[in-house]
Amino acid sequence: MQCFLSEFFFKAMPKIQSYYLTSFILLFLLYFRSYGQKYGQQINIDSTYNELKVMPNSIEKVEQLITLYMASIQRRNAQQNILDEALHVSNKIFYVDGIAKCYNRKGITARYNNDYSQSIIYHKRALTYFDKTTDTLSKIKCLNSLGVSYRKLNVEKDAFKYYFLALQLSEKIDDKRSIAIALNGIGNVFITTEEFDKALYYFKKALTLETINDNPKGQEYGLANIGEIFLNKKSYDSAYYYFDKALILAKKNPRREGEAIKYTLFGLLNQKKGNYKSSIDYYKKAIPQLTEYNNLRYLGNTLINIGISQLHLKQYNKALDNINDGLANAKTIKSKENIMLGYNALTDYYTITKDYKNALYANKKASAFHDSIINESSQKNIISIQVAYETKKKDAQIQKLAQEKEISLKIAKSNNWSLLIGGFLSVSIIVGLLFLFNLFRRNKALELDKKNSEIQKYVLQINKLKNKIEDKDPYLNIDLTEKFNKLDLSKREIEVLHLIVDGHNNDEIAQQLFVSKNTIKTHIKHIYSKLDVRNRIEVIKKVNSVR
Repeated sequence: MQCFLSEFFFKAMPKIQSYYLTSFILLFLLYFRSYGQKYGQQINIDSTYNELKVMPNSIEKVEQLITLYMASIQRRNAQQNILDEALHVSNKIFYVDGIAKCYNRKGITARYNNDYSQSIIYHKRALTYFDKTTDTLSKIKCLNSLGVSYRKLNVEKDAFKYYFLALQLSEKIDDKRSIAIALNGIGNVFITTEEFDKALYYFKKALTLETINDNPKGQEYGLANIGEIFLNKKSYDSAYYYFDKALILAKKNPRREGEAIKYTLFGLLNQKKGNYKSSIDYYKKAIPQLTEYNNLRYLGNTLINIGISQLHLKQYNKALDNINDGLANAKTIKSKENIMLGYNALTDYYTITKDYKNALYANKKASAFHDSIINESSQKNIISIQVAYETKKKDAQIQKLAQEKEISLKIAKSNNWSLLIGGFLSVSIIVGLLFLFNLFRRNKALELDKKNSEIQKYVLQINKLKNKIEDKDPYLNIDLTEKFNKLDLSKREIEVLHLIVDGHNNDEIAQQLFVSKNTIKTHIKHIYSKLDVRNRIEVIKKVNSVR
């Protein structure tokens, strides 16, 4: 072919310089070769599929079909007919694992296609079949996927439920990767409900696990999440630090739209800081990759935020076009979060342009979507699940302590008999053994007292947790702040007082409030002074008398 082309061009176009001709031929051959490889790969998948299709139905055939489908995804040409055949064969031979895997894979594909409602349907079907298998790890992945799809639709209550189920199962089999995914999911739910301190707690736990696992992808995700927390708290320098580390990992380990998502975070950071031109530049960097992977959720968010920055730069016509385009994407995939963002942006646009009727309409729409995301019933349900989870963990700890106590009693009883038998040997030995026995018994008594004290502490904590669940509205519990306003306690001192009453020591209080131990000591000193008490026991008595 190369000789034929050379001869043709030299005869037809004798005036063309030879180096132009050579360049053209090389480019043509390279293109032909590249096309041939791609075409050859497609033929390879098709031919393999045709061979598998005529094979007798078996478990091995199903697994090979699923593997072939995954290969088609990697080549950016997902062939649903292969997965449909795998599901068909699985149903014919009653291969439950295969049915579950096929539906789960369909759910993931639907999510990548921004069809989150269909994704949930497929994942729930998969879950009913995984419940009949022993494949715990696949079931965990399915639960986490359900959490993701519900979160994409901003149904935070259900997202939280499935993430917690995934977390419990992951901890049961000690799969740290799955634990980290569930923790990140829970953290993202708390970001949406604007409970940033809770979100930060879960994100930090997840990042610690991903660092132990040496998982760059997980670390990149965790760093970006923590940066987002600091962004919401307006700690912009800290946010930049975490975003920058996440972007470095994204460039070092490329994956789908990972790098583009980091650019959107930098775009939002610059927007919050008032650097609107830089914000637009970062968002525009993200658009090609988001478009390539058809990520309508981030693409919609990006366009709306570009419009918001353009409003500040008084580029009103461009702003309106981008906001409307982004809002259209958000409505296509039913992303409440982005729809709310779009209507808020339209409210600002119509207010600036003095179209107050449309501004009022957009504001009402934004408020409606905000209320549907963050509502009282969802928060109650989330807290109930969290409390139930923590209660279950405390129950396990109590059972362990009770078993240790029983073992200690048996050991003490056995040793008593040994000492009594030894006492009969001689009078002189009896005196020594009695002395040792008394010491031993005292130590055991101290150990048993300590264990009883720990059990009482855990029982107290569980009762408090159960009271929270039974309460109709956990946010309407009587607040110590109202009780001690006359004593001039600060908000932070009230928080410390809560934790003292709950039985926490200084280290635990410092850890929960993310401050140093010395700061806690200072707060406790002020509390003692204002309540006119000398120690924690007097503090608790004072609190009980006021309650």
